[in-house]
Amino acid sequence: MTPMKQITENLFWIEDTCSVYLVRRGDRALLIDCGTRWVPSSLRDSAIQQVDRILLTHFHRDQCSSAAEWQRQGTEVAIPLSERRLLEEADLLRASYDQFDNYTSYYPGFTPLANLRPDLYARDYEAIEWMDLRFSVVPLPGHTFGSVGYFFAIDGKRVLACGDLASHPEKLTNYYSAQWRYMDFQGHSNLLESLRFAASLSPELVLPGHGAPFTPSGPLFADLSRNLERLFDLFHGRPYQYFKPRFRELTPHVYEVSNSGANAYIVRNDEGYAVFIDCGYTATAPIHANPHRFIDNLTSYAEQELGIREVEWFLPSHYHDDHLAGYPALKNRYGTRVLATPELKDILENPDRYEMPCLVPERLTVHRVIQRGESFEWRGVQFFMEQHPGQTLYHHLIWFEVDGTKFLSIGDNISGLSFTENRDFIHSFIPKNRTPVSAYGDMPRQILDHSPDLILTGHGGAVPFDRAKVERWKAWMDEWQQRFVRILDQPHPNLGMDPHWVQFYPYKVRVRPTEVVTFQIKITNHEPRESRCVIAFRSLEGVRLSPETAALSIPAQGNTGCSLTAQFPAVFSTHSLPVVADVTWNGKHLGEIAEAIAYW
Repeated sequence: MTPMKQITENLFWIEDTCSVYLVRRGDRALLIDCGTRWVPSSLRDSAIQQVDRILLTHFHRDQCSSAAEWQRQGTEVAIPLSERRLLEEADLLRASYDQFDNYTSYYPGFTPLANLRPDLYARDYEAIEWMDLRFSVVPLPGHTFGSVGYFFAIDGKRVLACGDLASHPEKLTNYYSAQWRYMDFQGHSNLLESLRFAASLSPELVLPGHGAPFTPSGPLFADLSRNLERLFDLFHGRPYQYFKPRFRELTPHVYEVSNSGANAYIVRNDEGYAVFIDCGYTATAPIHANPHRFIDNLTSYAEQELGIREVEWFLPSHYHDDHLAGYPALKNRYGTRVLATPELKDILENPDRYEMPCLVPERLTVHRVIQRGESFEWRGVQFFMEQHPGQTLYHHLIWFEVDGTKFLSIGDNISGLSFTENRDFIHSFIPKNRTPVSAYGDMPRQILDHSPDLILTGHGGAVPFDRAKVERWKAWMDEWQQRFVRILDQPHPNLGMDPHWVQFYPYKVRVRPTEVVTFQIKITNHEPRESRCVIAFRSLEGVRLSPETAALSIPAQGNTGCSLTAQFPAVFSTHSLPVVADVTWNGKHLGEIAEAIAYW
C-alpha cells in the first residue's frame, strides 16, 4: 500500500499516478483526486473508516481511474461541470473519435475506462460543503479547458489544490495537454490567466496534481508565468497582455463593457447597486462554443472602478451563451436574480431540453417574470422587457431611461459584422435560431418606433440612433425577407426556415434500461389556415411507443401538441435510441422530419 504522508494534522498526501490528497475529519475522509491504485482496500491499516467524497480536478485518467471503484463502495464523486461529457460519455467520445480530425490537439480519449456518473458537479465559483469544511471551486483552465482547483482552509492554513495547473512553483507536468487546437495558444493564454488568479488567492499551501505539496516563498508562480509570457512573446512577436475589462461610460450611471465576448451593459446607482444587461465572456482567450466557460475577470474591476458592491438583477437579451455565460459568477458572488418574459423562462431554466445553438449548460432560475407592457422598477429606474423574435426566436427587447437618455437593448439583431467591417447594418442571420421570416422587417421597425437615443447592440457596443441608417437597414431587411419568400418552395416560407416547427421536448435525454420517458410534441402552424397533421412515431426495435400515431388540427398561425410515451428496452444494442416523428402535413407526406435522442 502506498503510504500516506502527513502534511498537516488533518491533511495527507498519497503518491499514486497523481498526487492524491486526503482530508481527515475523525474516522471519515474526503479525497482530492484519487489516481489509479489508491482504492478502498488501501485504507485497511488506517484509522479512516469511510471516504465520503472525491473531488476531481479534471478528466484525465491518471487523476481518476479508481473513482468508479470508490463509488461502488459508497463514496460520492464530484466532477467539474465543464468536463461532464468527457467523464459521463467517455465511451461515446472514444467510439466517435475521428483520427482524421487533424486539428483537435487535446486528448479526449484520455478518460476513465468506463463512464463515470457523478453524484454532484463542481460548479465554477460555487462551494462544496463537507463536514465543517467548505471547498470553493476555482476555475483553473489551462492543462484542460475544464480544470478546476479547490480552495479551502484547514488546520489554520489557506490551501489551494490546483490540479495540473503546475507541479512545482516553476514547473508544469507537461505542456502538450495545454495546446487545445492545432498551433493555437488558447490553452497557453488560459494557463497564464489561471496562474495569475491562483496567485491572487494567496494560498499558504499549494497541493499540485503531480509532485509534492509546497509552501510559496515569494510571489506564487512568478518564474513559471515569466517563462510562459516569454514563450508567447517569442511566437507572436508581441508581449502577452493579461485581460482587463474596459468600462466605457455612456452616461454617468450606464456603462458598457466594451471588450467582453458580447457587450455587457451596467446600470448603477450612487449607492453601489447595479443591474446587468447580459454578461459575456471576459478573457484574453475565452473558452466558448463547446464547452463554454466564463472566467470572472470582471467583478473585481467593476467594484474597483465603478464602485459596484452588489449586482441585484440580471436582464438577458437572449439565451445565447456569450450573453449568459457570466451569470453564474454574478449569482454566486452577489446572489443576483434574473428577470425574463414568459416566453424565455423555460429555455433559460431548462436549456438541456432544447436543440438550439449556443446553449449554456447551467440552468438559470428566473426569479421574476415580466409580462408584456408591464414595467419593472429598480431603485427609481423603469425597465420594460418584451419578447420579440430577433436574431433568435427566444429574444428580448429591453428599454429604459437613465440620466435623461433613452436606451434600447436589441441583443444581436444587428450583426457584429456591421461594426467590424464598418458598413451599414445587416442582420445576424442563423436559421437554426428559428427567427420567423416575418420578424426580419419587424426588427428595424421596433427601433424606429422606440426612437432611442442609444441602441445597445450585442457585438458593436452602444451606438447613437441614426434614423436614416435604420431606415436603410429597414429597406435591406424588407428585401432580405422578400428574397427568401421567393426562393422557398413551401406553403409558407417559415416552413423552409424553421427547422423545429415540429419539435420534441425534451430533445435529448439519458435513459436506463426499461425506463419510461414522456415527450411533448410541439407543432407550430405557420400557415394562415387551419392545418391537419398526422404523425406516425417510430424508433428502434425494442422501444415501445404509445400512441403509435396521432392526428391533430392546428389553428391558423397557432400551436398545438401531443404527448408520446416511450419505454426503452432492457438491453441496448446501440449507444443512442432515436425516436422520430413521420409527418404528413395537409395530405403531403414529409417523412421523419423531427426526432428526439435517448442515449445511455
